[in-house]
Amino acid sequence: MRETETLLVDAREQVYTALAEMQTAQPYSLHSSYPKGTPEHPVVTWAEYSNVATDCPVVDELVFQIDLWTRDRAGQQELSQAVNQTMTALGLKRVYAGPDRYEDTGSGCWRKTFRFGRKVDKRTMRLID
Repeated sequence: MRETETLLVDAREQVYTALAEMQTAQPYSLHSSYPKGTPEHPVVTWAEYSNVATDCPVVDELVFQIDLWTRDRAGQQELSQAVNQTMTALGLKRVYAGPDRYEDTGSGCWRKTFRFGRKVDKRTMRLID
């Protein structure tokens, strides 16, 4: 087995930096998981959702999940646009967009879930499809 085949692709720092520098009219806090207690809203949470090998030994597939937590739908829509622009600017494709939903289980927030991903050629670290 070649070294390239055992390489783990890691794009977490690029995703974090892009989300932290995201341009939006409203302030937001960025976390790797939903914060404990009563956070300032809106909140953007992000995580590496999947990082798996494919049938080709030099290609991995990455997926990142971004959740938006806002007090109203207008804020959710604005953040949705900003997240989509930010992640697609990295070269990732939107592979899932969940429904707009109100979380009545205690948070009292509107929640929107996105997943963005691509395949990566580990020899060149280029996004491919």
